[in-house]
Amino acid sequence: MSKSVSIKMYAKRAKHRMTSGYWDKVRRERDEYIQNNPAEDAHKIIELYARRLMREIYADESDNKDNEIYLKVVKLLQSNTFTSNPIGQLIDHNEYDRLDRQGQQNYIIKLTDKYNEMRERYEREKHYRSL
Repeated sequence: MSKSVSIKMYAKRAKHRMTSGYWDKVRRERDEYIQNNPAEDAHKIIELYARRLMREIYADESDNKDNEIYLKVVKLLQSNTFTSNPIGQLIDHNEYDRLDRQGQQNYIIKLTDKYNEMRERYEREKHYRSL
């Protein structure tokens, strides 16, 4: 995708958010959450919403893959069974099996980083949902 197409796409999405009332909805939702959880640090709630909005606004094809991984991580963490090798359960064998040994090692390292990122995201969101 060329840079100009990408900029046009982002501009079109931004215009849609402005005309559809997206920002008013987000502001109301965030303010309601803060009012219903007065003991919680409002700064942390705002930061959580900012991260969520950044994911939504700058979503692209790689984010679809991230969302797939996130859903798998959530499923692993919510299961009541002990998982000794969560990374092994996240491997996309269609991609992994085509790589040479060095590529497989790099894939595992990146997947491990992604798993840790998604696990932390799950823990943060779980914490705020439990309030």
